[in-house]
Amino acid sequence: MRNTEALSFKRIAVTGALGGIGKEVIAELSALGAQIVAIDLLPQAAGEKILSELQLKNVQYMCTDLTSEEETRKLIAQLESETFPDALVALAGVVVSGNLAEQNTSDIKKVIDVNLTSQIILSQNFLQKWITKKINGNIVFVSSWVDHVPWPGITPYTASKAGLVALCRGIAREYATQGIRANIISPGIVDVGMAAKQWREEDDYRARAQRAIPLGRLQQPQEVAGAITFLLSPAAEYMTGSNLLIDGGASLYPMDPEEI
Repeated sequence: MRNTEALSFKRIAVTGALGGIGKEVIAELSALGAQIVAIDLLPQAAGEKILSELQLKNVQYMCTDLTSEEETRKLIAQLESETFPDALVALAGVVVSGNLAEQNTSDIKKVIDVNLTSQIILSQNFLQKWITKKINGNIVFVSSWVDHVPWPGITPYTASKAGLVALCRGIAREYATQGIRANIISPGIVDVGMAAKQWREEDDYRARAQRAIPLGRLQQPQEVAGAITFLLSPAAEYMTGSNLLIDGGASLYPMDPEEI
């Protein structure tokens, strides 16, 4: 039986909160009693409308472009005007597909900026507030199984996620003595967005993905949400600097290039 008050003592900021995975994450956290600040790019009215339709408890929306230092500062000021969150789920991210030699510079910079640079700056801001306020903060970064085994056609994305692992471990090592923890989850190929569309509409993609995933199916967003919830729960209080790999076995062995 689910303990509907398991996270009632937590105030959690979630970036990328209105995406396919994000909505499952905030629904799970809300069901467990957490107070949630949902952060995404959608205009304020549109974001609030989605949250209203989801009928979630204890969730407020803040529209923020995390690649803008000015907007990030405004976000932190808004958060500080209330009870500052004691946990951060860094879920926001983008991917641009294409062979590296053929990708344009702006797309490469966008991927690195959203997936890594903005995460460093946002984490820095949270760390500063946690240290000042003596809060035992907790960050859960969301990476990808490709931080272990590269997948052709998304090399800048892979590089950004590998950098995210280094960021997480650096924070964990640097701030453990101040009661601040950081962990990371690396999901597999999740049944949302482009992957879900290709799986259902492109026979070739589905065949390649099935060969890549020993368990033979796409990961459900609820499974990602469950792993994040675990890292935010008391059960994970002795974990920091860990990478929770939940990929259906995709990273167990590299595929031959002709199979991919």
